[in-house]
Amino acid sequence: MARLAGVSALAMCAVAMPGAAYAQTGDTVTATPQDADQSTGTAQTDTKQPAAPADIVVTGQRAAIQSAIQIKRNASEIVDSITSDDIGKLPDRSVTEALQRVTGVTIDHFIARNDPDHFSVEGSGVNIRGLTFVRSEINGRDSFSANGGRSLSFEDVPPELLAGVDVYKDPSADHIEGGIGGLVNLRTRMPFDQKGQVLSIAYSGSIGDLRNQLEPSFSGIYSNRWHTPIGEIGFLVDAAFSRSATRTDAEQVEPYYPRTDLVPGKTVYIPKGIDWRQLDFTRRRFGLYGALQWKPADNLDFAATFFQSNYKFHWDEHAIFAQTNAYNIVPAPGTQFTYDDNGVFQSGTETDPNPGDGGGMPFNDDVRSADQKSVTTDIAGTITWRPTSRLTVKGDLQHVHATLTGLDSTVATGVILPSQTIDLSGGLPKLSVDENYLADSSNYYWAFTMDERQHNVANEWAYRADLDYDLDTGGFLKSFQFGGRMTNTKADNKGSPYNWQPVSQTWQVPGTLPRLAYLSEFPSASQLFNFGGNFYHGGADVPTRVVFPATSQATGYPDTYFALHDITTQLCREIHTAADCPTFALAAFGDAQTNIQSENTYALYGLLKFGFDDQGVPLTGNIGLRWVKTDMSADGFVVEPQPISGAPPGGPVFTGASDPIVAKNKYSYFLPTLDLLYKITPNLQARFAAGRQMARPSFSQLQAYTPLSASYDTTTGAYNFSSTASGNPYLKPTISNQADAALEWYFGTASSLTATVFYKHLDNIIRNVETPYEFHGTTFPLVQLQNVGTANVKGFELGYNQAFNFLPGLLSGFGISSNFTYVDSSTHINASSLQANSGAFASANGVDTNGTIFGNLPLEGLSKYSYNLTGYYEKGIISIRLAYNWRSKYLLATNVNGTQGSDGSPLTPGGVSCGDPSDPAASHCVVWGLPTWNGSYGELDGSIFFKFNHDKISLGLEAQNLTNSVNRVLMQQSFGMMGRAWFQSDRRYTASVRVKF
Repeated sequence: MARLAGVSALAMCAVAMPGAAYAQTGDTVTATPQDADQSTGTAQTDTKQPAAPADIVVTGQRAAIQSAIQIKRNASEIVDSITSDDIGKLPDRSVTEALQRVTGVTIDHFIARNDPDHFSVEGSGVNIRGLTFVRSEINGRDSFSANGGRSLSFEDVPPELLAGVDVYKDPSADHIEGGIGGLVNLRTRMPFDQKGQVLSIAYSGSIGDLRNQLEPSFSGIYSNRWHTPIGEIGFLVDAAFSRSATRTDAEQVEPYYPRTDLVPGKTVYIPKGIDWRQLDFTRRRFGLYGALQWKPADNLDFAATFFQSNYKFHWDEHAIFAQTNAYNIVPAPGTQFTYDDNGVFQSGTETDPNPGDGGGMPFNDDVRSADQKSVTTDIAGTITWRPTSRLTVKGDLQHVHATLTGLDSTVATGVILPSQTIDLSGGLPKLSVDENYLADSSNYYWAFTMDERQHNVANEWAYRADLDYDLDTGGFLKSFQFGGRMTNTKADNKGSPYNWQPVSQTWQVPGTLPRLAYLSEFPSASQLFNFGGNFYHGGADVPTRVVFPATSQATGYPDTYFALHDITTQLCREIHTAADCPTFALAAFGDAQTNIQSENTYALYGLLKFGFDDQGVPLTGNIGLRWVKTDMSADGFVVEPQPISGAPPGGPVFTGASDPIVAKNKYSYFLPTLDLLYKITPNLQARFAAGRQMARPSFSQLQAYTPLSASYDTTTGAYNFSSTASGNPYLKPTISNQADAALEWYFGTASSLTATVFYKHLDNIIRNVETPYEFHGTTFPLVQLQNVGTANVKGFELGYNQAFNFLPGLLSGFGISSNFTYVDSSTHINASSLQANSGAFASANGVDTNGTIFGNLPLEGLSKYSYNLTGYYEKGIISIRLAYNWRSKYLLATNVNGTQGSDGSPLTPGGVSCGDPSDPAASHCVVWGLPTWNGSYGELDGSIFFKFNHDKISLGLEAQNLTNSVNRVLMQQSFGMMGRAWFQSDRRYTASVRVKF
């Protein structure tokens, strides 16, 4: 907040200077895109805007800021933009990173939102005003990745292919529905955007100080246009390739469990250990874009585009984590635990004397290799015809084909640590163990394997027609737009569950196995891994030498899996018959993992533009109405319970059969919009926008698969029924009624001061709840996604940009670009979702390890505060940029931890069955899931470029994460917000050269 106060004070002083207003009269304002043409991506310029005198040429970063400001100033809607300061060059290394500079936009830093254990250096999910309901487009057309959702993974797209990015906060009726949070449109260049030939190539190399691996990137763009006997023709091709190698180090604390047997008459909370891990992430991104334009006559245009993003990543992780039964942990002999005033563990030496755990603390250390490839191909064509001077007709055809394949492979060894000495009284946990013990391979055994596979395919055909009639004859009616759109989408998503299979675990001995499977039985498959002296940049004290499976055991899937599980079979047969020994099977795509859906959408819209400027009132605007109809179907199964053993005659009878279903869902909505712009003075204007938006459920949420289970308790004579569905094909869209009001002051070149307040009321929030489900005369408590909640989101945005060109001499090269966003939310979930249902699942808002159910939580992904502060200097051949981005704490997920073990194993303390009352540990069984939060996080990036030969050659150096930032994950427990994980990644450096011909 102190930083914000300083920025605000600087803003007020700067805009009050007389020179600030004077600068407007002496700077060149070039024609910039206004409302992006949704058919071709070309720009529309406002010919009624007066041109400023051309005595100063604006270039580089200042030109990019000026262009973005002009887009915002002249747009009919509330829009924020990023534009490249050179052809094929956005100011960040990924589209996701670039988007976080936009007012109101924040990004996640995890590979997946529901996986808070794996940090993403370049960022992942994009939120607008704290909301995840973000629609993605390329040149105003639909775009998506085959990830089970409806939006594009922005990290897949090479930023070198883009001319700019527009973020619409409250889209008008002519935009495609789906952007409750907002709409992100990625703009590419078209051949007719340039006067003639353009050729530019660039090369760069990047390295991180942890990974220490140099990786290349290159890009090139060629564009030209020609006058031919058949009309003017333009052609553009743009290609980009890049690789990045990064590393993230982490320490983690396992959740705290209640204990009543350690301190007489008091409940204290004990973590079951400390984990540490290292993740090496390598990504490859290739993009290809081509565009063709043909203008055979003055009133006729044709355009065709091809866009493909090809994204592939591979990561290897070395992680060691506790598998200890938290209820067996005691202080090591001769030591004591210390606690805070709430009874929460602070420090001590933990051990587990239980012989069932081998007389120590079981830990697993795994090698995990994940590969994923995502390809999105977009082919589109458009025709624009102007039969009269007032009428414009457009037709557009588009096909999107997206695929995603992935394999996640984990192989783990196990070790029984004698003890862990832990100190959690400070920030980063302090840990001490016997390093010689950890480095001795004879203390390890083969623990488990875990595989998971994905294969997704999505296709969409989209057809669109638009009519625009000019009504401007001096009255207040300016134009009328009318159009329609139709799509046919098919999604075939296959994703196996995480297939955790034990090789040997302490809880299998002696019941299933006579002993553990030691490494000596498969010696060449392990290695001594050194976390090294630069782990966590030397800031964390963890054991450096740990025996892990060789990486080849994970990458050698599936042969290595069969070899390891052969050991289990051989051991089991020493004391059991073959029929009594567990069998191993690879992850597979069965009924539960196949999600086939088909969807047709139909939309009609009308948009009336008006203005009273000809009547002397500087008010313009538009009012529109969009009608949307959706027909969808999902193929799936209801799986009957297996025959119930031990039940008396006359009870329910099941066969275990899969009953196929075809679920059909239809709905339609009217979505009105209103946009008003009032120009108080030539440089000061006010806006108001209101409307209704909708966001359809994701394809993953709409999966039709319901497995049912039933059992009979011979002791109590009671039947137990349960079910947890994969999705709900009858979900409705989330709806938002929303409004924005803005005040904008444009006082010079690359200079503006803007403020926006907004409010959104959301209905049909989707959460997991329990509802009765009738099947063959039996009522099952079905845990399923339902439209059960409402939310109110409100806040404000501030933006301040200023080029200090009124300062004398060299000082005139300085400038600043900054913004601040405040978002607050409240949610209401139906009471049924706040109950823990017979131990079947954690509630919609999470359950603590002691069974406490958490109350209402804010929406996921919503930071209350966020800001960007960028200072730049541009004079002569030099261009310098220093940018800091920060966001406050936000909820990652409501019940991530606890739904399964940290290694993917079933949630059972110490591996025992919670349903076995004969096991003493069963008394501690609580099906828990903690709300997980991301702590506040900020990162400083910088760059310096030198341009020569009239800007045709540029040399640059860029750096990310200059402050060596720590990303902290928190877990909410009933006694407080506790530290869960501390992530630290590379400082990244990039050197580049760019040449224009």
